[in-house]
Amino acid sequence: MPQLAIDSTCLPQYEKLDRPTRERLLAVTRKFRELPLHALLSHPDLRIRSLPSGQDPRIRTFRISDAWTGVMLAPESGETFLLVHLLPRDAAEEWAVDQRHDVNRVMGTLERRDATALQAPLAATPSAAEAPNPAPAAARATTPAEPAGAAEAAERPAAVSPPTPASPSSLFDHVTDRDLARLGVDPEIRGFCRTLGSGDELRNWAPALPQDQYEVLAALAEGHPVQRVLDEVVAPRRPAVGAVAADDYDTAIRHTRERVIVVNDDREVEDVLAGEFNAWRVFLHPKQRALAYRPRFNGPAKVSGGPGTGKTVVALHRVKHLAENLPLGGRILLTSFTNALVESLRRNLALLLPPELVADVDVLTTDKLALDVVKEVHPDVRLRTDTRGFFANHTRQHRLPWPVDFLFSEYRHVVMAQGITTLEGYLDPDARRGRSTPLSAAQRRDVWHAISDARAQMRAGRRLPAEDLHAAATRILDGHIERRYTSVVVDEAQDLHPAQWRTLRAAVAHGPDDMFIAGDNRQRIYDNTVSFRQLGIEVVGRSYPLRVNYRTTGEILSWADGIMRGRPVTELGEPASAPGSATEPPGGTRCILSGPPPELHGADDEPDELDALADRVREWLADGIAPGDICVTARTNRLRDSVAAHLRARSLPATVFNPREHAVTDTTGAVRVTTMHGVKGLEFRAVAVTGVTADALPQMDHVTSADLDENQHRADLDAQRSLLYVACTRAREHLYVSWHGRPSRFLPR
Repeated sequence: MPQLAIDSTCLPQYEKLDRPTRERLLAVTRKFRELPLHALLSHPDLRIRSLPSGQDPRIRTFRISDAWTGVMLAPESGETFLLVHLLPRDAAEEWAVDQRHDVNRVMGTLERRDATALQAPLAATPSAAEAPNPAPAAARATTPAEPAGAAEAAERPAAVSPPTPASPSSLFDHVTDRDLARLGVDPEIRGFCRTLGSGDELRNWAPALPQDQYEVLAALAEGHPVQRVLDEVVAPRRPAVGAVAADDYDTAIRHTRERVIVVNDDREVEDVLAGEFNAWRVFLHPKQRALAYRPRFNGPAKVSGGPGTGKTVVALHRVKHLAENLPLGGRILLTSFTNALVESLRRNLALLLPPELVADVDVLTTDKLALDVVKEVHPDVRLRTDTRGFFANHTRQHRLPWPVDFLFSEYRHVVMAQGITTLEGYLDPDARRGRSTPLSAAQRRDVWHAISDARAQMRAGRRLPAEDLHAAATRILDGHIERRYTSVVVDEAQDLHPAQWRTLRAAVAHGPDDMFIAGDNRQRIYDNTVSFRQLGIEVVGRSYPLRVNYRTTGEILSWADGIMRGRPVTELGEPASAPGSATEPPGGTRCILSGPPPELHGADDEPDELDALADRVREWLADGIAPGDICVTARTNRLRDSVAAHLRARSLPATVFNPREHAVTDTTGAVRVTTMHGVKGLEFRAVAVTGVTADALPQMDHVTSADLDENQHRADLDAQRSLLYVACTRAREHLYVSWHGRPSRFLPR
């Protein structure tokens, strides 16, 4: 029975089709699933044409509408047709004639290359001036109906001169042909890569190279050893069924799951093509899939990685795997730090799982979990949100000789962080390790009595702060023989307080698949540091880094890394103050995509800054970026509202985006405007980060005084530095950063 598969290349193109053209494409794809090849080739409406002069005899073009043409691969073996690309009619054949599809025998995947462009460097040695530009095929696929830069991410002009063959200092001199062959690099590409002299040249040729082989070469070019590339890039792609024959296109199509999906009905076709933001539901990269669908972990497992490496994707698919294999009566908790993040997880999980499996998953913040647990025993308890001010009042009442925030800081970062329950525990010499303000034994007693008095009053009023709520929830959960959950999955784990971790640990029994943790300490925007070992969460031997950024361009990520300059990033679950804490090496994440560098703009005052922002948004829209693919962020709610009003006053479609109420998958014809906190966990083609001034970042009224505690002062500054980093790394292709007056000291120099 014929089947249709869809290449991820089609996704950005589908967004450009109007409704009638989309309906026409749906009707065409139905025929691919219903008719054998001979009937398709002779169908009068489809006008299927082979390319006599093309590089690949299996490629066909077909008519979608008067303006749009499809490109498909019709293998000679098997019954699976692959929808390769959607292009304007005048560009389709020019693009298709240069492409060739091959089976990678080592990885068992289907790869596409621009065979015409790659032939030139391997011919007679030309001068650099005569060498071909690797981008012509992409450029030919871009027409006035399809603005440059709006096509697939790989279709972009070259940034440097193409390589001169037989370079005396090849980029890959350190790698033998035997090792390249082990890594799945075929003879043609082995010869080609010897002509490259720099990483820039390799990135310049990315659109022409076979996708998996390019990822191998990119990792080698960044200095990763052969064995690591074999383990992290090649091994996850190898098929479990053994080698795939060079002519077995049907098997290779089905095995290339990070770029290709087989669809069975009209609904699946529309779901896959619905938009780039839904692509994660279908296209998992091999390392992501191996972690998400591993049959079993023998205890807590941790997945860490920088922005765009797919941590949330893996967490959501892990929930899917656990839900599909849940024992009778079992339950899963999917949790994160804020209501906004949980709402995003809840919406995305509903897209990924059928309703009957969603019903087995609780999607809650950790605070909501603790409140629910405590209310089962004490129904009148509520969550207190004014804790800082409450402790400030007790500082004054007890006439303590420290600033008003000192007592709250001791409560949160010493007493509750370490789970101290007695005066003797607080008097222990190690209790305040890492605090820079020394306290005598008598002073500690004064502090303890003030904290105890404040907590007693809060308990009497039945309004508990989050930290005390979690302490109570942990005691209740530890008193139960049967644990509340079979498995707990945690996203954005870097922002949880130790008290929250104790609740999660108590909510699930120790054992296989008990906890799955995803996070990144670079993106820690709150001042929480934890030690998994001290919390009874043992991840040694089950920690897995994700090092490939599939979302953000190298230019954006490299610039954003400058925001974190001089700040060592510890491994998730290891506090910076702990002796021997492991730190992540700089540059550990590599990017698949390339694009323009970030654009920086300083203005004299706020109105000038907003005028320039409006001009930039207008240019993005003129370049073909959809309004819903553009996001503008501001530091505060006031600035967010001001930005949205200014854009609307300049006749630009803009709407305030609240992640608690709106999903990024919601259809919108407006530019989204939100806060830096609101954009956490999301992504957009173009992002403008506004108001990056010296007064806004950092906001010193949110920073502990260095006189009070130097270490906490640095932690508070680091949290705001991370907030800027998070906002900037939400951009996939275009980043614009602006300020008025003095710029923030966090900006890269």
